[in-house]
Amino acid sequence: MNISIFGMGYVGVVGAGCLLRDGHRVTGVDPAALKIEALLQGDSPINEPGLSEMLAAGKASGRLRATTDPREGLVGCEMVWICVGTPSRPDGSLSRDAVEAAARQIGTALGDLKARPLIALRSTSLPGTTRQCVIPAIEQTSGLRVGRDLRVVFHPEFLREGSAVPDFDDPPKIVVGEAHAGDADPLLELYARYPGLRFRLSLEEAEMVKFCDNLFHAVKVTFANEVGLLAKSLGVDARRVANVFCADTKLNISAKYLRPGFSFGGSCLPKDLRAILREAALRSVRVPMLEATLSSNAQQIDAFVARVLAHRPRAVGMVGLAFKPDTDDMRESPYVTVAKRLIGEGIKLRIYDPGVRPAELIGRNRELVQAALGHLEELLVPTVEELRSCELIIINHATVSASVVRSWLGAGIRVMDIASIPGLDRTPPGYEGVAW
Repeated sequence: MNISIFGMGYVGVVGAGCLLRDGHRVTGVDPAALKIEALLQGDSPINEPGLSEMLAAGKASGRLRATTDPREGLVGCEMVWICVGTPSRPDGSLSRDAVEAAARQIGTALGDLKARPLIALRSTSLPGTTRQCVIPAIEQTSGLRVGRDLRVVFHPEFLREGSAVPDFDDPPKIVVGEAHAGDADPLLELYARYPGLRFRLSLEEAEMVKFCDNLFHAVKVTFANEVGLLAKSLGVDARRVANVFCADTKLNISAKYLRPGFSFGGSCLPKDLRAILREAALRSVRVPMLEATLSSNAQQIDAFVARVLAHRPRAVGMVGLAFKPDTDDMRESPYVTVAKRLIGEGIKLRIYDPGVRPAELIGRNRELVQAALGHLEELLVPTVEELRSCELIIINHATVSASVVRSWLGAGIRVMDIASIPGLDRTPPGYEGVAW
């Protein structure tokens, strides 16, 4: 395949080398003459293990071309990768000037050429960039229509400096965001022999995946370092602790606790976090990320309650009150907090939770829920059908079926879904997901 890559920086050059090795014909396009001169000699403008050899072999085979002229770079092209930089501005926002400039250059050239390549944006870009910036720039300058004449996708990269070639060859995942169904077919065919899970998403979802990954990596590094400071102050070897922590791939290094939902609660997490923050304060150890965790958790509740109140309901139903299903433990349950806040706003509340039986509650669990909801017996209903008298129903536990939820929506009852009920269409009027 003839592939043109706009932007001969880190992502572009690594992609060029690997594609050349795979037998494709690659044209590098960049305004920096020094980069183009290096590529024309078969040299790499960046230092990355294994890359120079692949570029030299591509040059020797005649399959590597390079130019500063966008039009020349698109002659005979079947696919374009936009790999230009999106650096930070002084206010922290991302500059998409280079992305828009590349899109306009491509559009202008395609207006004069017969080529109708698939265009893939690979530059790290905020959600909305492809649809609101790249596509309009290409259409305005080319006179062509995306979806009719051209296909445009967003294709994030997951390369680490120092191991970029192995990462390209064995990607953790292959993600493509499509403007129209099927747009990504030629790109995924390019990766036919590569391992890794494939994901087709919307443009905005694919753009967000890259940020989700990088944010989590930043959080992981900060978490490990803050725990290291605490452990050191307590005379504990944090590396040995981390070895055990990382060995747990069932709960710790896993998908557990990483699905968007609601605030954490229960008898362990809030209590243990407060305890370690107190210990850190006594030892004058600053752990800003951990310090912010409780306030962030509380903010989730504040924001959700505000969303409920914005609908001005008089009667609200809740599915689930305990901090998670199949338990009656309501110690620091965020749903108890929501219930208390709604009652305080004068809202009539009905709660369905078959696992909660007031007469059987004991100890601290009983004390805390009675302090928050003194007349719990009057709030609980024995069957889920009794929630149908409410104007709005909050689903905290995934203990109701999609068909029940559909019946509520059909009856004109608004549903706010925290539990992400499986098999449910998320587009009907009146349905809101907490984070979707």
